[in-house]
Amino acid sequence: MTCRCELRKKIKAAAVPWIPERTVYLDYNATTPVDPRVLGAFERACRQSWGNPSSLHSAGSAAWNELEQLYKAAGSFFNTEPEGFHFCSSGTEALTAAIFGLASRKKELCFITSPIEHQAVRHPLFHLGRRSPAAPAGYRGCVRTVGVNGSGVIEPDKLDGMLRDSGPAAVVISPVNHETGTVQPVREISRVVRGRGALLILDGVQAAARLQPAEWAPYADIFCISGHKLCAPKGTALIWKKPDIRLTPLRFGGSQEGGLFPGTENVPGAAALTEALRLLKKEQADELRMLRALIRDGIAILEKADIGFRMESPPEAAPGVLCISLDYAGSMEKLIFELNSRKICISRFSACSEKLDGPSPVLKAMGRPPGYSGKSIRISAGRWSRRDDFYKLAAALKECL
Repeated sequence: MTCRCELRKKIKAAAVPWIPERTVYLDYNATTPVDPRVLGAFERACRQSWGNPSSLHSAGSAAWNELEQLYKAAGSFFNTEPEGFHFCSSGTEALTAAIFGLASRKKELCFITSPIEHQAVRHPLFHLGRRSPAAPAGYRGCVRTVGVNGSGVIEPDKLDGMLRDSGPAAVVISPVNHETGTVQPVREISRVVRGRGALLILDGVQAAARLQPAEWAPYADIFCISGHKLCAPKGTALIWKKPDIRLTPLRFGGSQEGGLFPGTENVPGAAALTEALRLLKKEQADELRMLRALIRDGIAILEKADIGFRMESPPEAAPGVLCISLDYAGSMEKLIFELNSRKICISRFSACSEKLDGPSPVLKAMGRPPGYSGKSIRISAGRWSRRDDFYKLAAALKECL
C-alpha cells in the first residue's frame, strides 16, 4: 500500500535525484547501506546454497549444512550456543513473536516497558493492553510503563518497585534508544529483573551496531536484532531465546526455525546477516571509536556554525547518535524537506513514524517542554560517515533556519 504522507508526496513531486555519492546520509538509525563484503556473502549463497534446506537430496543438504554453519557464526558473535537462534525477516517480526509468543503461553504475565521504546515494542503491547482482536486470545495479564529520567534512563529502583507489585512479569526494553542514543544500564536492570524472577526481552535492533555484544546480550532471556541496521540487506533478522523458553508461533506451516517461523529458510539472507556480524566482531571496536570522535567533532562543527541548538542526547549516548533541538526551527516537516532538497538525508523519529511535525514522544517522556521536544532532529552516523557530512549539514541548517 502506498504511503499517504503529504511530505512523501512533496518529496516525490520535487524529484530530488538520489545520487548516493553526492548525498549526505545521516540516518543510519533508520537503515544502513549494504557493505560490499556482505553483498558478496549474499551473492555466494545465492549461487552455491540455493537449495531448499528441508529437501532430502544433495542440493537441500548443501543448503542445510550452510544454515547450520550460520547458526554457529551467530553464536560465535554473541558468545552463546547456536541452538537458541532463529532467523526471520525483521526486528518487528521478531519482537512481535517474542511478546505475543509469551503472552499466548503465559496468560497472566505482566509486561513492563518504558515510554521511549520503538513502535515495534509499543504497538504489540498496546494490543495486549487493550485486549484487541490482534492480541493472543485469552490473555489476562497487564501492561505497565516505568518512567525514565531526564536522560532517558530507566532507574533500576523504580523498576524494582513496579516488579514487586506485578506478579509474573517480562520487561521489554531497548538497550539503546533509537532517537537519542540513550544507553540503558542493562546489567543493573538485569539484576533487578532476575531478583524478581521476571524475564528480560531486549530489543537489540539499535544496540547491535552501537554497543559491543558483551555489554547487553548476555543479560537477556530473549533478544532480537535486524540485519538492515548492520549493513546487511533488509528482510534479515535474528531472535535468540534461552532454551527453556517456549514461544507460541504466530503463523503455522512447516517445522522450519523450530516451528516459530515456518516457511522455506532464507539462506542467502542469513548468510548476509552473519557476514555482517563477522565483520562487526573484527571491526566494531575501531568503528565505535571512530563514531565517538565523529560525533564529538560534529558537535563542535555545529556549535561553530552558530545555528542555535540544544543537546538532547545525554553525554554518554551510544556512539554515532546525536539528538538536538533547534532554537529557530518552525515546521519540522518543512525543514526536513528543505534539507532533502539540499541532498541531506536526516530524520526526527523512527522511520516508522507517519509524520514529522509535533513533539517527540521520546523527548516528551524525558520531560522536555514542547519548545524542545517539537523541534528536535536525529543525527545518526555510521560506517561511511565523515566529518565533511557535518560541515555540509551545518551549512544547510544555516540556510534553512
